[in-house]
Amino acid sequence: MASLSSESNTKDSETLKELLKQRPRIQKKQQQTKINKSNSNPIWNPEDLKKLEKCVSILGTDFDLIQLLFKNRTRKQIMNKYKKAKIQYDRKHKEKFLRIKEALNKEQEVQRHRLGSIDSIDLNIALDIHELSTKKE
Repeated sequence: MASLSSESNTKDSETLKELLKQRPRIQKKQQQTKINKSNSNPIWNPEDLKKLEKCVSILGTDFDLIQLLFKNRTRKQIMNKYKKAKIQYDRKHKEKFLRIKEALNKEQEVQRHRLGSIDSIDLNIALDIHELSTKKE
């Protein structure tokens, strides 16, 4: 039993050492968050929006990396702005898509009407030709 508890103590001490090594990083992140929260939700200027758009196009949605490029923004602020912008973009493009789809449907309807009238004209011509050929005989 003594060996089990000593192994357990060894593992616990190793875990504790690892946590202590990470502690300064954790404290820095917490301090950084507190600093950013003091300026709770500053307005996004056009330059920051362009910068965010470019970062997302290059880095994807890795908001931890993107946050490193925005000193005055938290990860959550960046993520929320991205989500809001994406919803607006999707809504705008969905409306455009629906307008284009509607225009294409109208065009198809016009084409069907034209083809329908062409088919009836072709049928009339074919009947006339058949009638003329049977009269000659």
